[in-house]
Amino acid sequence: MDTQKRLTPEARREQIIQAALAVFIEKGFSGTTTAELAKAAGISEVTLFRHFSSKQEIFQAGVEPILFESLTNDVPLIEGKISLEELSSILFKRIKFLADRRGIIKLILNEHLLNQNDMNVVQRMAMTFGNLLSSYQLAQDETFLIRLFMGSFLSFLYLPVEDEDSIKAFATELAEMILGRN
Repeated sequence: MDTQKRLTPEARREQIIQAALAVFIEKGFSGTTTAELAKAAGISEVTLFRHFSSKQEIFQAGVEPILFESLTNDVPLIEGKISLEELSSILFKRIKFLADRRGIIKLILNEHLLNQNDMNVVQRMAMTFGNLLSSYQLAQDETFLIRLFMGSFLSFLYLPVEDEDSIKAFATELAEMILGRN
């Protein structure tokens, strides 16, 4: 079954993750077996378990970089007051990022209660975003802003807008409202 050329362990892990994300999007986390993940990656289950200890570990390895690395890359730390242009740009980038990855983001939201004993992915994303926001010296309460931003971001997942100009206009209007210029 493992008929592909020999890959480095890192390349094999990435191959498994990418194949798994496609299967998870199609079938959901609970509806997917490790046998299906191995088949999608073109490997045996034994090979899959050499790289990951569980289906949950594969899921987390796939979604965490999408959410957290992109968030820290797109939302810069800005000491002092943030300008309208900076805030509008950040909002636009986040909305566009999430809209462009609608399938995987919906999967994450649908599956976010997988591990109820630990802080789930959505809570961690909100906390990460809140930590980044805290440097912007915004007048509103941080919890209110997190809810406002996350609600705005989610609205573009469930009420998609493809036109970038419309997304930019929304981001600017939201930034104006937050900065008290509306």
